[in-house]
Amino acid sequence: MTEASQATLDTRGTLLVVDGHSLAFRAFFALPVENFSTQDGQATNAVWGFATMLSQVVDAERPDHLAVAFDVKGGTFRNTLLPQYKGTRDAAPEELLTQLPLIQKMLTALGVTYIEKPGYEGDDVIGTLATMGADAGYHTLVLSGDRDAFQLISDRITVLYPGHHFKDLKHMTPEAVEEKYHVRPDQYPDLAALRGETADNIPGVPGVGDGFAAKWINQYGGLDGIIEHADEIKGKKGEALRDSIDQVRLNRKVNALVRDLDLGVGLDDLTFGKSDVNAVDALFKTLEFGSRTRSKVLKSFNGGSTVHGGESSADAGDPTAEQVLTVPERVDIHDVGMLNDWMDAQLQAHLDDDAANASADVIADRARAAAVLDVRGSAKPGRTRCDGIALTIGGQAVMLDVPAADDESASAKALRSALQTFLNRHADHLLVYGYKEQLHMLAAVGLTLPQPLFDAKLAGYLVDPDFHAESVEQAAEHFLDIHPDDGDTPSQGQLDFDVTDDAAADADGASDDTREAERRELTRLAVMQTLAWHLAVVLDGYHQYRLLASIEMPASRVLYGMESAGACVDMNRLTTMRDQFAADARQAQEMAWDCAGSRVNLQSPKQLQKVLFEDMGLKGTKRTKSGTYTTSASVLQDLYVKYAGDERASGFLGALLRHRETNKLKQIVQTLIDAVNPADGRIHTTFEQTVAATGRLSSVDPNLQNIPNRNAAGREIRSAFVPGDGYASLLSCDYSQVELRIMADRSGDEALIEAFRSGADFHKYVASLVYGVPVDQITADQRSHVKAMSYGLAYGLSTYGLAQQLKIRPAHAEELKQKYFATFGKVHDYLESLVADARANGYTETMFGRRRYFPGLSSTNRNLREAAERAALNAPIQGSAADIMKIAMIHADQALRGAGVKSRIILQIHDELVVEVAPGEAERVRALVADAMEHAVTLSVPLDVSTGIGDDWQLAAH
Repeated sequence: MTEASQATLDTRGTLLVVDGHSLAFRAFFALPVENFSTQDGQATNAVWGFATMLSQVVDAERPDHLAVAFDVKGGTFRNTLLPQYKGTRDAAPEELLTQLPLIQKMLTALGVTYIEKPGYEGDDVIGTLATMGADAGYHTLVLSGDRDAFQLISDRITVLYPGHHFKDLKHMTPEAVEEKYHVRPDQYPDLAALRGETADNIPGVPGVGDGFAAKWINQYGGLDGIIEHADEIKGKKGEALRDSIDQVRLNRKVNALVRDLDLGVGLDDLTFGKSDVNAVDALFKTLEFGSRTRSKVLKSFNGGSTVHGGESSADAGDPTAEQVLTVPERVDIHDVGMLNDWMDAQLQAHLDDDAANASADVIADRARAAAVLDVRGSAKPGRTRCDGIALTIGGQAVMLDVPAADDESASAKALRSALQTFLNRHADHLLVYGYKEQLHMLAAVGLTLPQPLFDAKLAGYLVDPDFHAESVEQAAEHFLDIHPDDGDTPSQGQLDFDVTDDAAADADGASDDTREAERRELTRLAVMQTLAWHLAVVLDGYHQYRLLASIEMPASRVLYGMESAGACVDMNRLTTMRDQFAADARQAQEMAWDCAGSRVNLQSPKQLQKVLFEDMGLKGTKRTKSGTYTTSASVLQDLYVKYAGDERASGFLGALLRHRETNKLKQIVQTLIDAVNPADGRIHTTFEQTVAATGRLSSVDPNLQNIPNRNAAGREIRSAFVPGDGYASLLSCDYSQVELRIMADRSGDEALIEAFRSGADFHKYVASLVYGVPVDQITADQRSHVKAMSYGLAYGLSTYGLAQQLKIRPAHAEELKQKYFATFGKVHDYLESLVADARANGYTETMFGRRRYFPGLSSTNRNLREAAERAALNAPIQGSAADIMKIAMIHADQALRGAGVKSRIILQIHDELVVEVAPGEAERVRALVADAMEHAVTLSVPLDVSTGIGDDWQLAAH
């Protein structure tokens, strides 16, 4: 490039040309539809992703001219040349097609020109715009995921080509093309003509890829030279080339971009930066995008200026508005006296004394002014660690290193005393993120925390139970649209962690790492404050603060105690079980090998498919997406029954199933062994409170809920859980049929209520009503069928699912279902109302106001819609059961503490509480816990609790 042309290019600026369909497709498939939909079912993932991705590019490249090209429905001249052109492509998903007009409407509101040309592709529009820009001396950028755009590349035109992650945009220059394809950009269409393009259904020369195509182009100068010397090219590839010459010539015509269309616009028409703020606000409100998305997008498309105007929530005091993200100023504290003086002064100046009396309708105001406590370290039960405590009140923050709990020095004791006094007196002023985790880390330095005013982690779970944030940063991304990034410069929607004001003033002599850690902690405190305020506003609107304060935070406190105590195990029993399961697995493997006639890998689906469906000639029952027969456990069980008369097949299948079962049990036991804390011989599992969308607790590291309870071998694992030193036995207290009792209560069905009140075997009683025969004449099959029906309804099981579970025909399952509903008519009406109400409101609610949202109910995708219907039917019943269990757990813990006993709750698994019982307390503790569970709530049917006491968990089972 000459100096004169470089000067012209530099003075004219930058033109960005965008492949609209390419970017929309990328956005659509990058983001799940079910997480980006309005309450009326309109998918928005492509619109949101398009806006976000394009904003990132605009922020990074700073163009002063911008245009977006789109395809037009209908064929183009290429379909005339090559009728099968793009003929193998699947139709675009309906959820995407409905968003394209919304994307174009958004571009118009943002002041961005978009262009379509009937009879031509968007690529031709791009080619014409890029050529116009380059000829006029602009530095021209083409954003496209289509490699056909590479032919446009020159000294003035660069293609921005997305990598696996969109942010990894490759700047494809002439040098980049030559490095990757070994041809010049102007030769790339020749290479593509030889290679073909599967995505566009353009056949190339068989067996010829980029490598051979580039070799020929460099040898003969281009496609014309290759065709001229085709007879000289030897071997099968030369023969394939000669057979394909007409196709290759046609390919070259098809892949050539038109670069001289009359688009009816000039470059001066492609400026941008004058958004219609009211139109953007109206559209984003319809799409249910947050105010921060609105702010960031407008800022990107208006030259980096923050745009005001219109009636936006950000200007009206929304807690996600930028002005409330205020980084606190650090105050240096040198001794306990200074700390006490600072806390007293800040409390008097900034915090109300009556925060503890805050009701649901004012909690947002309390959260806005509250203090923030952030403890850093490890909250892993049994291995907790505190790395520091940060506290901010009224725009000032202190950051403290607190000595370990076993430090008995005078200074350590004084600091702990000052902090504990503050926490005891002012917990009702504090915001935290993860109350349970904070309790663990505080305990590592000998501190505890009464129930705080607000837990932003639990609040986020209540607001959006289908979203699981692993950190404050992820929660900020999701709820505030703040996107912390690892890069050196802030990207679109990113919170700038490089604080430069007085709040992050460097300490004298501090290392860069120390200063950076300080800056990040101060910013984190600001994010926590804003996040808590935002979530408190939402909880106010949902009337859910009571759920947070009365159920979730008290449950966190109980779970902290359970995790800290852990469960004692008999290591000798575990080791013996593991070795026995391993021996059983090896024996089953040897039997399977004998039947197969080879040492097949029993964990390889591919090898199993060969043995079963090729070598043995068995007929599979289900196929995978790739078309092969599946070897899932249920299918193997069906085959085992089906081929019971085939000695070799049944022998192999029986051994295979046995191997899978025993190997799984061995792995479960090994996981338990690995999880034992050597310091106390106990397993300290973590109870996850914010994972299951229904409100249920889950268990991780290790997962104690996956210990099988339906077969003797699995149940035997429970026998390894034993009382620890100072305890005599284990008590198991288990709810009986809690979901069905909730269904009876909520539906008000008199017949079902009477079935529970009768005192008879519930499932036999129900079966007698359904089948119309006396209870004593009900067969085992009839009882099991009706039992499956009862639970299936509570879990949203379909007729087909019921048929599969009971091994009966779908018609028989439907007949059974109709008999059930004929007997319990109000149950049918209640279940129907759950889905209808969810469709009308967009969400379901439990007995205690726990919500779950179901945007998929209005989806045009049938599978998504039906899955949402089943979940909507299930959520209120399962969620209410989860709430009842948490209430029972809280009441049981309070009863034990109130009675002054040593016995303690150590596990909560499904509908069961396990209590470690101290000597002489068994009957008293049994009565206390059973009473707490039975009277957790008042229903129209009794809550039945089964109890048992034994020397280990299995013996305590009932």
